[in-house]
Amino acid sequence: MAEYPGLKQGHVVASVKDKGAVVCLEDGACFKVYSGFQSKSRMWKVDHMIITKPNPKNPEHPYKLINIHLNEQIEVDWLEDEE
Repeated sequence: MAEYPGLKQGHVVASVKDKGAVVCLEDGACFKVYSGFQSKSRMWKVDHMIITKPNPKNPEHPYKLINIHLNEQIEVDWLEDEE
């Protein structure tokens, strides 16, 4: 499994799909949101600033997206084939 190349960088939300189940960034990367965090991610808006970080404690969702505007973080899995 490849590592998401935009890790530890700033990004912008490009879209939120399926009631918060998928968050896509301006670089074309899309992330599947862990179901327990979808109530947060569905409220995220286009152009919100995001930082991507590793999430080593959860191998099923190995990344975190941190929304700077809302001071929230969610656990996600990178959908490599969506790029």
